[in-house]
Amino acid sequence: MRIVLMIALATTQSTFAAAPDVFAYKALAREDLRLSTIGYRLAAANTPFCTRKSRNPGWVLHDKAQYPDADMAQAAFGFRAAVAVSAVIPGGTAEALGIKAGDGLSAINGIELSKLPFAQRDLASARLEKIQTIFGDALGSSGTAEIALVTSEGQKRITLAPPAMCASRFWLDTKSGLDAGADGISVRVTEGLLAFTAHDDGQLAAIVAHEMAHNLLGHRQRVSGGGKGRGQILATEIEADRLSVWLMANAGYDTAAALRFAERYGRKTDLGIFSDGTHLRWKNRQRVMRQEIALIAQAETSSGLRAPPLLTALEIVK
Repeated sequence: MRIVLMIALATTQSTFAAAPDVFAYKALAREDLRLSTIGYRLAAANTPFCTRKSRNPGWVLHDKAQYPDADMAQAAFGFRAAVAVSAVIPGGTAEALGIKAGDGLSAINGIELSKLPFAQRDLASARLEKIQTIFGDALGSSGTAEIALVTSEGQKRITLAPPAMCASRFWLDTKSGLDAGADGISVRVTEGLLAFTAHDDGQLAAIVAHEMAHNLLGHRQRVSGGGKGRGQILATEIEADRLSVWLMANAGYDTAAALRFAERYGRKTDLGIFSDGTHLRWKNRQRVMRQEIALIAQAETSSGLRAPPLLTALEIVK
């Protein structure tokens, strides 16, 4: 895992590569929901310990323009508007309000989304990014947003008032490699890694928690600010491993899954003596995480949560 030093597409959806048929599109959408659900659970559970928060409606949005074959996308998802709900996260605000996959998003606080100006070449990224900005502005100022939806039952207007939680976005990268990254706000996980963890959501949670930890600890800013040496990058990777198991424990995931993933991923990708020195070997990663897991077992709880020392120290510094 690495800190991504470029700015990634910070949306709640994936930008899908070409897919051969309707079933492939739907399979990617299911994986997107799996990733978003795990991310939502981690972000919600650790809210008390995050200094930067945002309000998450508990849905996954997608844009018809992000698909290379618009007709196939229409057949797969039945878009009722250019931007629609791809999936609803269990337990989130959207589900509680009866919002369903397939509902089209037509307006936010009276702003008609069909009238937003974009060049055709920019639609796949710019429109969703703009919508995120509109949502963020509305929810940040008042905590609510009035949305207009096109549903199977006709037009609906709903007031969204989602809870604040750790600020983070999660998106699926359709590359086949075993890779993930963090850009300060977003967590990116490749389709290859989702397939690698297909039978163990705990291992996927370990990946997401590690990348979230980079964001929560401000590692991108630290590395971009001149600390690009191998030792500095290694230090951030160790901190991300340490914090990740606390985030997992608070969200109710088995922290042993992080140890399983470290071994499987390490055996698959470890370069041994040819490593560039920015990451620990997998056995040493396990040793670091086991030490933290032992501390978790001894930590006092408040409302069922344990305060991660790294985040507590960060708050003291601030």
